[in-house]
Amino acid sequence: MGTARVEKLLIATHLGERDELLRRLQEEGILHISEFEEEKTAKEQSKTGVPDGRDVELKQTLIGLNQAIGFLSGYAQKRKGGLFAGKPSLPAEEFRRRVEELDLPRNLIQINQLSEAASKLDTEERRIKSELELLTPWISLKHPPAEYIKLKQADARFVFLSSKEEKEAFVKSIESLTANYETVKREGETEYAVMLFPTSEEETVEDALKAASVKTIQLSGFAKPPAEEIKARRKLLAKTDSDREKLTSQARKMSDELLGFQTALDFYSNEGLMREQHEKMLATEKAGFIEGWIRSSDRKRLEEIVVGFEASEVRSIKPRKGERMPVALRNPPWIKPFEMILNMYGTPNGREADPTPLMAPFFTLFFALCISDAGYGLVITAVTAWLIWGKKNRNNLIWILFYGGILTIFTGAAMGSWFGDMPQMLAIPWLVDVRNALTWFDPLKNPMPFFYISLGIGYFQMMFGMAVDVIDGFRTGEYGSALFETLPWFLIYLGIPLILTTTNLFGSPLLPRFLFTPILIVILASLAVSLVLYNRPGPTSVTSAILLWATTTTALLAGAKAAGLLQLPGIVVKALLLGAVATLWLYTVFKGFSEKTLKPFGIALGVLGLASTLIYVSGAFAPNLFTIAVLVLNLGFTLSVLKGWAGRIVWGAYSVYSNITGVLGIILSYVRLMALGMVTAGIAMAFNQIAWMIKGIPVVSIVLMLIVLVIGHVYNLAMSGLSGFVHTLRLQYVEYFPRFFTGGGQRFEPFELKTHYVNVTRRT
Repeated sequence: MGTARVEKLLIATHLGERDELLRRLQEEGILHISEFEEEKTAKEQSKTGVPDGRDVELKQTLIGLNQAIGFLSGYAQKRKGGLFAGKPSLPAEEFRRRVEELDLPRNLIQINQLSEAASKLDTEERRIKSELELLTPWISLKHPPAEYIKLKQADARFVFLSSKEEKEAFVKSIESLTANYETVKREGETEYAVMLFPTSEEETVEDALKAASVKTIQLSGFAKPPAEEIKARRKLLAKTDSDREKLTSQARKMSDELLGFQTALDFYSNEGLMREQHEKMLATEKAGFIEGWIRSSDRKRLEEIVVGFEASEVRSIKPRKGERMPVALRNPPWIKPFEMILNMYGTPNGREADPTPLMAPFFTLFFALCISDAGYGLVITAVTAWLIWGKKNRNNLIWILFYGGILTIFTGAAMGSWFGDMPQMLAIPWLVDVRNALTWFDPLKNPMPFFYISLGIGYFQMMFGMAVDVIDGFRTGEYGSALFETLPWFLIYLGIPLILTTTNLFGSPLLPRFLFTPILIVILASLAVSLVLYNRPGPTSVTSAILLWATTTTALLAGAKAAGLLQLPGIVVKALLLGAVATLWLYTVFKGFSEKTLKPFGIALGVLGLASTLIYVSGAFAPNLFTIAVLVLNLGFTLSVLKGWAGRIVWGAYSVYSNITGVLGIILSYVRLMALGMVTAGIAMAFNQIAWMIKGIPVVSIVLMLIVLVIGHVYNLAMSGLSGFVHTLRLQYVEYFPRFFTGGGQRFEPFELKTHYVNVTRRT
């Protein structure tokens, strides 16, 4: 669990066996190939822009395969399993052999010919149908349309009148002309007519037709009567149908090899990926060098592969100075699907912990709470189990949904939701008894438990993320960040609920009352750390840091004592404050004289600070006022003398402000778990109510009820599942990961086969 150890190596090989070695490495998928940086510039400068002949041939093959698959897919029988069918598996030894046996050049030529023939048939069929549609209204015309146009003294127009109004406008427009028209066909208010007019009036007729907005139809290209033209085209259409049947028969026969062409496309696509690796390699006249990274656990397997090549050898090498090591995640099988969630966000930087196992349980639980319906959980579990074990479709997302579905059964049962209120609607006694026995609370009747659970889970995840950050800080040696940024607020957020459990605000105290004081001291000391020692600006004196922290802490303790919160003797608090302030005051004076930083304003602040401390200790005035004066005046005196502390205190104050204002927003954002869970149950109940309203309809009521229930619950499940997944994702990315995860690492991406149609299994 976490990240795997990787090491860098160099493989030297003869150019004659380079490609075969790369293919074997690609089959195994264990080597992350990196580029020789020193050769990168030289390679870019040496590019001529002239494509390699083999690359052109490969590109043409890929284009041909894509076109062939697109063509044959329209004739192939649908695969069993449809959309959810898994990819067929193929041993690595068979992958290339299947493609070589396909006789690809001949088959691609034949498919291309069929495709062109099909395209010509489509074009011819569209032309014939268009002409038939054009000629059909004129079937009663006895003479060829072309003869009307060829008259010496007269001309003709074939017009279409779409309405009564259009006909009236047409007749009116030709009243003043020497023109006549004959109706060929009438359909309701529409008419098809032939208009004859003297050739000398052609221009006037055209203007009249345009003014009346009359549509003319071009039939001058038909040299036979429309009836004969239609008969001839019907014969042509029958011939195209016959030709299409023959073509379809040939295409269907060739589509039996569709999987072979798909396998070939996968193969040649990976050949392209293999040739892309040439750009990353260093090559001489006869040798090639591959530089890359490998998991230490795969080193032995790599050596076994390289040994199988006579002119190849592998050696370990040291990374270049400043070179980033790729990060390889290593998780058990049940957690590995959740790496998909992490990869969408980022990659660990190599030093920090892999957040995948730290996120997986939370993600599954949050998804289950967003749905919170046991019936929906059963459906999700059943469907994903069928896909995983029945269809062998083991996609990462399906595994995540499978885990979420299982947990949804429990969260839904605890809240009494089984397809909403289906047990109550069915009114089957034993079913209602089972539902009631498993129910912990009903959020629609009493939402507060769900509200508290959502807040509690949010609080726990936030605290867990901060704890991970502290532990990781100590593990990686980032002590300043762990001690001065995260740990203080972890103790504050942990201490506040513990303090509340020592009071009687919620009934009987859960913790003994005497724990209140030590817990409060820890909270105030942690607050002082965040205020004074926030690790943002440059380095400062350790002595200054300790004295400023001690003074701020004792001042906060004095404030708590003045407010009646701290159960410590007043003399103890005053003694601590006087000692801390006096020590800091003397140290500041010493640094001021030795470093010549004392100014009149600083001296005045120092005198006032010391005076306010003495007045506070003497008890002469109200303690609240002088607690503030002690802190402000002495802190001002110190900051005016000691260098570098003003900026640090400002950042510390900002840290306090941002954490106080941000924590409530973070925790309250988890209320969305309750909101989505209750909405899912509410919509499910609404569909149940709609279905039961149909119950009284005679004969068809059961069928209609089933339709409403199936459509309604499928819709609700789909929307709830999508919303639950998205909002759960948001809680991880926005609220959880920023607590401890930096990211920015380079992902370990082995050179491997990437297939779309077939799964290639490794060699044994």
